[in-house]
Amino acid sequence: MNTVQLKKGHEKPYLKGQLNLDGEDLSDDTFLGDGEIVRVEDTYGRLIGIAMLSFEQKTKGWILTNGEETIDDAFIESRILSAIDRREPLYNEPDTTAFRLFNEIGDGIGGLAIDNYDGHLLVTFYSRGIHKIRDLIIRTLMVRLKPASITEQTRFSERGRMNIANRRVTGNVEFPITVKEAGLSYSIHLEDGPMTRLFLDQRETRKALVRNEADAKTFLNLFAYSGTFSIAAAEGGMATTSVDLAKRTNELITDNFNANNLSTDGHTIHIMETFEYLNYAARNNKRFDQILIDPPSFSRYKKKVFKVERDYPKLIEQALMVLKPKGRLVLSQNLETFTLNQFKQQIGRTIEKAGRSYSLTDVKGLPKDFPTSKGYKRGKYLKVVTVDLND
Repeated sequence: MNTVQLKKGHEKPYLKGQLNLDGEDLSDDTFLGDGEIVRVEDTYGRLIGIAMLSFEQKTKGWILTNGEETIDDAFIESRILSAIDRREPLYNEPDTTAFRLFNEIGDGIGGLAIDNYDGHLLVTFYSRGIHKIRDLIIRTLMVRLKPASITEQTRFSERGRMNIANRRVTGNVEFPITVKEAGLSYSIHLEDGPMTRLFLDQRETRKALVRNEADAKTFLNLFAYSGTFSIAAAEGGMATTSVDLAKRTNELITDNFNANNLSTDGHTIHIMETFEYLNYAARNNKRFDQILIDPPSFSRYKKKVFKVERDYPKLIEQALMVLKPKGRLVLSQNLETFTLNQFKQQIGRTIEKAGRSYSLTDVKGLPKDFPTSKGYKRGKYLKVVTVDLND
């Protein structure tokens, strides 16, 4: 086993529990191989931990154990099987058939995620390193779960660009299929691009929309994608307006309404860029009781570039123009490098700058099947903040 040494003075975060290996902390990484198991030591030769190298965009690898434990097939299998055991309560929920089975370093192995969609598994590999043990991972899943199908997704970074590919591993299934979440049905596809049509990490946000505690009558869903938030809002008694630039949005949302036997009467879909729609809505005096904003971290439209950390305040400012008095904003953000406190401060400054008064009524993060680790703070990427205007 090769040894990698930390630079002098760079060991303190790791002694406090940091699990992700930062390339800038390593004294020499030119000889290291992606997927290699290595000893991590400080400059005095003291063991920091045993790590698996994983050359991703944000890390050089992950510390898997702080002791002299052997990282072998049995170690990997035990981590996966333990994670599955912890999801037993979700398997016993009759009205939910889609959830995460393994959440990267939160479940003990960085660079690996496994999602269950009613017995159809999506296994995501975030580096070539972790992909080197894909046969062991697939075999472990097949023996333990006997899934109806397995699809693997690779997300490999090459020269700063992310290449994503999906491939069927086993099983005879024709996608899309329908899964359940809290009694509602959603159409999902595991081989149609990088996304599955259902973001499992937003489960609690959808449940809150169904409850409709604000007693809202009208709902605006920005960056709507497949319209799962609109389905939940419709179930909660709201008339929905869904906005997205993608032409397929109309088909995907309609499929989800049909899957739930919900009439599309009173529900509208606009294939438009979000800022253009907000300008259109303001000009035409359209107003909503509740607006949900869940943008991508980065996107391009024509010659415009959207960066969530920079441009989110513009979204809030324009959303305020079409929000009814005492309306509600549900603001979602998933940039790893932007903390919850930063997000709340950004929201507060923007609303106060607009001369409005508000109350922060709820904050949500990742659901329980997306465990995180104190050793990797950026793992808590999802932030959903609900604010009610007081005027």
